[in-house]
Amino acid sequence: MSDAEFDDILDLLRYKKNIILQGPPGVGKSFIAKQIAFALLEAKDEERVEMIQFHQAYAYEDFMQGFRPNDDGKFALKNGVFYEFCKRAQRNPAPHVFIIDEINRGNLSKIFGELMLLIEPDKRGRDFAMPLAYAPHERLFLPENLYVIGLMN
Repeated sequence: MSDAEFDDILDLLRYKKNIILQGPPGVGKSFIAKQIAFALLEAKDEERVEMIQFHQAYAYEDFMQGFRPNDDGKFALKNGVFYEFCKRAQRNPAPHVFIIDEINRGNLSKIFGELMLLIEPDKRGRDFAMPLAYAPHERLFLPENLYVIGLMN
């Protein structure tokens, strides 16, 4: 990949806040996504980058929030990986990058839920906070400093 192509992708991510990188298996999409993330952060800060992989069994309850069995044999509300990442980004104004590998393998409407709207770049911030499916008393928003990179074959 040329420097110009890399810079174009980085500029698009800054502007749109979400991008998808597509390519055949084994060409280095995951590596490039991490390099884009670190370039956006202007540092190699693993605390502000999270990477997960979607699969067909992945659900909203894994990604956002859902009821899960606890050690007592009962069910308790548990926050998902993206929910926790959003909260971390809300507490720290520096850029944060969430990378989703194999984004095309998951059922996006099932996994994202209300995020289908909130992930749009013009729907970021407290003014667009929405109640969550499993915690309607709580309102979630995506902060302006959160960026999403999807990877697919």
